[in-house]
Amino acid sequence: MLLDPLTASTRLARRLARRIASRLASISLLGLVACATPSSEDPRSGTQPQVPQAEAPAPGSAERAGAAPGPTADPTADPTADPTASAQGGASPTPSAAKAKAKAAPSWTPRPQDEVTPHLPLEHPERLAAFYERLAQIDDGAQDVVRVVHLGASMIGGDDLTGVLRTKFQTRFGDGGAGLVLLSRYMPNYLHQWVKIQAEGWEHCYIAYLCKGDGHYGLGGTTFWSGGGATTVIRTRKHELGGSVSKYEVWYVASKRGGRMRVRVDSGEAEVISTRAEALEDRYHAIDVEPGPHRIKVEALGGGRVRGYGVVLETDGPGITWEQFSMLGAFTKRMLGWNPEHIAGQIEHRDPDLIVFTYGGNDTRRVANGKLTAEAYIAEYAEAVQRVRAGKPDASCLITSMTDRAKSLEFKITPEHTKVIATAQQKVAEQAGCAFFDSYNAMGGAGSLVKWRAMKPPLASGDLKHLNHRGRIKLGGWIYDAVIAGYVAHRQGAAAG
Repeated sequence: MLLDPLTASTRLARRLARRIASRLASISLLGLVACATPSSEDPRSGTQPQVPQAEAPAPGSAERAGAAPGPTADPTADPTADPTASAQGGASPTPSAAKAKAKAAPSWTPRPQDEVTPHLPLEHPERLAAFYERLAQIDDGAQDVVRVVHLGASMIGGDDLTGVLRTKFQTRFGDGGAGLVLLSRYMPNYLHQWVKIQAEGWEHCYIAYLCKGDGHYGLGGTTFWSGGGATTVIRTRKHELGGSVSKYEVWYVASKRGGRMRVRVDSGEAEVISTRAEALEDRYHAIDVEPGPHRIKVEALGGGRVRGYGVVLETDGPGITWEQFSMLGAFTKRMLGWNPEHIAGQIEHRDPDLIVFTYGGNDTRRVANGKLTAEAYIAEYAEAVQRVRAGKPDASCLITSMTDRAKSLEFKITPEHTKVIATAQQKVAEQAGCAFFDSYNAMGGAGSLVKWRAMKPPLASGDLKHLNHRGRIKLGGWIYDAVIAGYVAHRQGAAAG
């Protein structure tokens, strides 16, 4: 990876500060907490059930009232006596000690929209302690960006479920930007609702096909290249959320046969970057701009092969990103197609505070055809999670289970097949130390997808594999509520402590 010295040193200092804060948060928590959519799973199809986009809630509309991002800490002193005094002989604290305690531990009051009763709570929300501490920092006014990387299969395709989560989290905690966006829509159902992508001329290799021997697919699971002539233009959208950017970062590959790449923001001066190096390596080119709407253009000029992954769009904060990388039609084990050092480096550089995994639907056909046991699935999923988390072991992680389904390609999927995967995913979360949201049982368990399809209006697609747009809005709301309920409990526990 290559950054100019000033940018590199600044980012390193920020990263070290975040990790120290996360570790301190995890230590303190020990005493505080008890306790989208393709019509076929074949990624070559490039098709997706019709999405009634008109029914999508306007980002920030329902949650907007009283939800402007900003500090929420209450400076009122906490009158609670110091619990350590009685534990050390039963003596009451002196008035001066109590006063000092009150000043050191201000109370925290949740916003009205934070006080929710989740449809189904998270399992082990305490495992999101580091993520919750980062949210608390920006909630209390820190000028920073919290990052979420969400990996999954078709359940997060079309930026549907993830778009719901991004809207809700950015409405509550502030707009951190679109995050990492791929260089091109490698298939029609790769979308990022916060930007407009126009690209042409790029060849690509998608991790589901295991088509790159070097295993360098980028964090998004797809790498793009051109010998010259390919272009990408990414524009911010005209909206309160996603309408501004102050930092760009172009993610690309340098190699022995690398060519020249040109980057231009708006009508400003173009920068020409050599992508040639003695050995294959990932590099990152950062560009700071005045906050506001912008467009960035990336061009392959020739002189060799220009190869890249995508472009990061961020604000100065405070805010959060929720970045989706859907591996449409892919088995969970396709995450093992990443070169271990490569994906660890990508995660380390992106520096996420939370990594979310949403896989499993495509694996049901491997159970149906007798090629996958629960034990084998647990082993491969756990290894994949470990490989991704190696880039930042202290980042929080969340596994959401597969949703119910009745088909996978030509295979009929029975309740026995779905239970194998859903139950195994819960065990993977336990083994990996991740929080868990049980989407499968939240929607009703075995056979529930057919019932969701029969609802008026339907909440599932007619392919009997996926939730439709309305269903994903519902599921996204459930996941958000579960995470926010955990956040409130975390902060109230910290204030009480």
